[in-house]
Amino acid sequence: MLRAVLVFFGLAALGVAGAWLADHPGVISMQWGSRQIETSTAVAATTLLLLLIVVAALYRFWRWLVSSPLALSNLRAEGRRRRGYQSLSSGLVAVAAGDVGQAKKLAQRTAQLLDEPSLTLLLSAQAAQLDGDEAGAKEHFQAMADRPETEFLGLRGLLVQARRDGDRVEALALARRAFALRPDTPWVGHELFSLEAAAGDWQAAEKTLTHTIKRKLMPMDESARHQAIVLFAQAQDADAMGESKRALDLARKAHSQLPDFSPAAALAGRLHGAAGEARKARRLLQTAWRTSPHPDLLAAWLEMHPTDEPEDRLDAVQKLVAEMADDPESRRAVARAALEAGEYDQARVQLKALMEQAPSANAARLIADLEEAERGDGAAARQWLRQAASLPVDATWVCQDCGRQNGAWAAHCPDCGSFDAFVWRIPPGAGAVLPYAAGEVDEPDEAEEIVEMEILPPDVEPAPTTPN
Repeated sequence: MLRAVLVFFGLAALGVAGAWLADHPGVISMQWGSRQIETSTAVAATTLLLLLIVVAALYRFWRWLVSSPLALSNLRAEGRRRRGYQSLSSGLVAVAAGDVGQAKKLAQRTAQLLDEPSLTLLLSAQAAQLDGDEAGAKEHFQAMADRPETEFLGLRGLLVQARRDGDRVEALALARRAFALRPDTPWVGHELFSLEAAAGDWQAAEKTLTHTIKRKLMPMDESARHQAIVLFAQAQDADAMGESKRALDLARKAHSQLPDFSPAAALAGRLHGAAGEARKARRLLQTAWRTSPHPDLLAAWLEMHPTDEPEDRLDAVQKLVAEMADDPESRRAVARAALEAGEYDQARVQLKALMEQAPSANAARLIADLEEAERGDGAAARQWLRQAASLPVDATWVCQDCGRQNGAWAAHCPDCGSFDAFVWRIPPGAGAVLPYAAGEVDEPDEAEEIVEMEILPPDVEPAPTTPN
């Protein structure tokens, strides 16, 4: 549009100039040696214009002759570049499709067509990984890591390989190098925190986590839980080294940040008790029991009430569970303490309610102990032990990633290495309540007796059963 306007104004200017010359005729005379040249002003102007046009055309032709080899070379380079990118795209598609042969072929072709190592090395590394050539892939990733423009991408590839090989030392070094390059990339902070935590370097992990939280690179609920876990892990280490005061401070911080995390509450309560702060310990443990009843809390509570008298132990347990008396964990704790104290009626009441509320193998075994201790009824005890085999097992610490069961909470799963993966629950597959354990009972009348068996007072005999 602008060019058309300029052409229009140019033609208009020529028209005006021509009209002006026509209205103002004149003669131009020039002496050239012995010759006298005379012409009109209009002819002279027209001749000059034509001469300028010829000169301009000759200049453009000369420029074309000079620049045509370079233009031709650029044209060929652009075609080569276009084919290279097409080969790169096809190579990435081949990698995604799992076509090893095509991926390697296209990687070689891309390297020949494109002078861009950042792209060709990536495709070559992925093709090598697809082919199972880990050494070749590592070589390509290392070459990327040695180039400033591809260093970060190469580090990520090397980090993935180190993780796959189980080389956590190398993975940690690579993660720290990547974090130094791009600390605000979300996956880098997560990976570095995970590796530092796995190495037990909790102070470094806390520093990385603080940076991640400050830059809002992690969801708030996840970051708060991670902070609490890191604090608790440091509290455990401090307690193991005999730094009781520091351990207590860290455990209390972890508990305040994650109130339903029973291991932190149990450790804080135990350390309060060891420091002679019995009132604080009792208040903390009772509050934690109301939030989330757990055997760890009971163990810490009983550690504060050392006694050889079972009756005193029963009284201590009842004080702990007073405000959560109907919870299955509370009933289980009272039943066990009552059984040890010889309070069989109280144990029977708790166990009957427990079997109606949350039947479990542990409860059945306690009933077997009760039958043996109170009545001396070995047959009934054996029947309850058989029944225990078909009941759900008790809750334990279970890894959410691999299913490993652990007697105590751990920051990392020993099998899969996952961080903060243990949860307190009944293991998967242990929830079916069967009438009796398959293969345990041979006689039909005995099986039926196990199914219909009730928890009766010692002076009431079970009604006889008739087989079908």
